[in-house]
Amino acid sequence: MFHPFLDAFPAFVAARSSFGLQNADAIAICGLLSRLRLRWMAMKQHSTDNTIPTAAGDAVDEADSAVAASKTTDETTAKTTDKIANKTTNDTSPLPCDSAVPRLSRIALPVCSVIGVALAAAIVWAWFPHGSAAWTNPLHEIDAPAHYYFIRKILGEGVGAATHLWPNDEYYPPLFHLLAAGLIKLASLFGVNLSIYAAFNTVWLASSGLVWPIAIQLYASYFTRRLSHSAQSVCFPRFANARKSSARNVASVVVPLFPAILALIIPPLAVASASHPFQMLASGPLIAFGLAATLLPFWLYATLRLLDALATREHLVKWIIWFFVTAGVCMFAHPRIVFTWLLLMAPFVLTRLPWKAIAGLAGVVVLGAAVFLAYMMSSYKSDRYFNPASWFHTFVPNRTVPEALKIYVTDNIGGVQGWFMAAIVLIAFAVTVAAIIRPQWFAANRADSATVPGASAIDRASDSTSAQPHEQVADFAAMPADRRNRKTSASYLIPRSDASQLRRDAIAILLAFFLVGLVYVCSTALTGWFPNIVAAAWYRAETRPLTMIPFGVLPLIVFAAVVLLRAGRLPNVTKIIAIVLLAALAISCQFGNTVRSALSDAVYANMTIDDARPDEQLTATKEKILKKVVKETGTDSVVVSDPLNGSMYATAMYGADMLFPIYNAKAEKNGAIFGQTENAFASGDGKALTNTVCPLSADGDAYFLSMGGQAPSLQMFTFKQQYDTFHDQKLIDQYAKDGTMRKVQDYSNMASYAKGWALYQFNCQ
Repeated sequence: MFHPFLDAFPAFVAARSSFGLQNADAIAICGLLSRLRLRWMAMKQHSTDNTIPTAAGDAVDEADSAVAASKTTDETTAKTTDKIANKTTNDTSPLPCDSAVPRLSRIALPVCSVIGVALAAAIVWAWFPHGSAAWTNPLHEIDAPAHYYFIRKILGEGVGAATHLWPNDEYYPPLFHLLAAGLIKLASLFGVNLSIYAAFNTVWLASSGLVWPIAIQLYASYFTRRLSHSAQSVCFPRFANARKSSARNVASVVVPLFPAILALIIPPLAVASASHPFQMLASGPLIAFGLAATLLPFWLYATLRLLDALATREHLVKWIIWFFVTAGVCMFAHPRIVFTWLLLMAPFVLTRLPWKAIAGLAGVVVLGAAVFLAYMMSSYKSDRYFNPASWFHTFVPNRTVPEALKIYVTDNIGGVQGWFMAAIVLIAFAVTVAAIIRPQWFAANRADSATVPGASAIDRASDSTSAQPHEQVADFAAMPADRRNRKTSASYLIPRSDASQLRRDAIAILLAFFLVGLVYVCSTALTGWFPNIVAAAWYRAETRPLTMIPFGVLPLIVFAAVVLLRAGRLPNVTKIIAIVLLAALAISCQFGNTVRSALSDAVYANMTIDDARPDEQLTATKEKILKKVVKETGTDSVVVSDPLNGSMYATAMYGADMLFPIYNAKAEKNGAIFGQTENAFASGDGKALTNTVCPLSADGDAYFLSMGGQAPSLQMFTFKQQYDTFHDQKLIDQYAKDGTMRKVQDYSNMASYAKGWALYQFNCQ
């Protein structure tokens, strides 16, 4: 019951030093508080560990002498305080488990972290298709030719091309493509001719198999690294009859078991979901945004550490620098990742910062939204901006709400393992709710957690959370006066209870979980003005919100696990059960994960070139035709064709100068020529057509390729009708008849479905 008064002792010492209290009464009170505090700590240590540290008892005796000594002068009191500090620091008798802690704690956690990341990398590598086609053929998905084109553009024009990768010279986030192009250049220095496909795959494997697990490990460590020794250590008997021995006589080894095992579990769990990083390769591929999502945990970690630094006023410059560095890298990978960051960090900002700071940040967000709206309105003309119900009018839900919720709570894991994941998520949800309603049930013992305002519920005084009470007193007494005063004012004069901090972080984690789920459900199962607004930042479709699912599920699980493991009232057996369940989850999700396996099969199917689906974007016949086209035209003559029939792969595979090298060349900025060519071809005026296309070619020759209809897998492109003119056989025959262009290669005999396929050369003389 003396706990609040005894904890005020360091503040009393600092106040006495600051205000020059010299009277005997104040000195006597100081000594009395010292004696009571140390006596209480010894009693608490005895009740908690069944062992009375000799240092705490000695410190009580020293406090008695300090009372007498303090009655003379301030100098004597200071010397006695230093003596107490030295006594408690240097004369502490090691507990039975203490001797093994330094060596094992330095090894277990980093070793388990490395093993965990290595396991995750092995899982990603095992998932990636292993056939030769994966390294010799392009992915044939809607965005794949664009990514290959961007890499080729950087290789051809240099790093400066990164500022205008799009065919109309618009900006596109270039980080992934710069890495791939840089890898090709690096390999060439050693005489290795690395293909674009191999470089593309290597960068994806490195980012998904190494960077992503490391990033999630770091983000999770914000919570797990602050587990106190009382909650994270388990003593295992060294001898068979150890159960019969008293606690103080058990010879045992102390291992920081729980954080080490979590470091082993979290990376494999991070790659269990099909949502990320695997979905990024199977949808699009979603390379730029996917890479930004892979890097996002670094930014999240830096943000949380910056919030801590703002509260404690320690290491502020360091974490400001790290915040801006990680933010810059993530936004360089893809600027729109800022919306995901805002979604995940807003709850922590709301629960940690004072209302004035929150209001200021809200103003910044509103200003940013206004700037973004102005950019969109200037770049994309539309009369529907202020009518949200009319946005994304072509969107059709691809799931029901129950299906979307199932995918979310199962972390997009298929089979029985998915239901296991759902059960763990619900348990984690219940634990987090309990931490909000009754945080004192899970709050760490005062002895295990220093109180620092603004720190997370699991972070107390940064790296000092494991200090015992007598060690904290000794450290405080040994501090320089200026730092002692600063720490006193930060940690004791404005205290926040551990339970209050736990409630704040639990609320933030739960809010982030709800917000991610809301965005995903709106993006895939709902229509109307509200889901249009909610999902607009992620292009409305489920592709990008799907990659966000692990950011809602994994932090919830990790936070709930840490809450359980640090709870002083829970027996070790409960904590061990929690660890066993998490380990079982991480292991089981690697086997029979049907959703993830189906993605692997789909990716490999999109790397295999055959004629099984003759109307698709890239087939064996089309590959042969494109090779003949480039042999005829070279790489300097421009070739006009509908990119949705697969002709855009001529650039990706052979470096051809296709007028439409990607499915959406865009008419904005320097892209007027694309619309002009479409209109000229549709006009029926041969002279207008040649005057439009002939100047585009570097060598003065221009060609037109007819290669069938648009592939079914590319029909999601909203503006696909703009290319319909290139399929008008009457116009093609007319231009061939009036001499506007002449047929130079006929491919009708290459397949039964290739009737009318041919290469024409425009009459540019």
